[in-house]
Amino acid sequence: MLIVGVLLIPLFLISLYIIFKFTWGKEGKGERGEEILNKSNRVTVPILPIGWLLLEISHSIFDISYSLYRDSLWVLVLINFIVHGLAIYFYKNNKHQANE
Repeated sequence: MLIVGVLLIPLFLISLYIIFKFTWGKEGKGERGEEILNKSNRVTVPILPIGWLLLEISHSIFDISYSLYRDSLWVLVLINFIVHGLAIYFYKNNKHQANE
């Protein structure tokens, strides 16, 4: 699990840069920016509860150690930010999709 986390950290940092640059920039403050943020939030918000539910179900079926459980939660948080950054990038660059 540590290897997966280490592989996700560069993607996490890139996504965090995309999120902050868009949110704090001029483009994120306009009407189109709000639409893009709302659409990306709709994609991102269900990931954490569904992932946590699946982790809890697997924890009750299999005997998962505390360190694996903790690492899995961190990977879930990293994936959440990565998907959020990718969604912002996709919706920002796809002008037709953002206007629907």
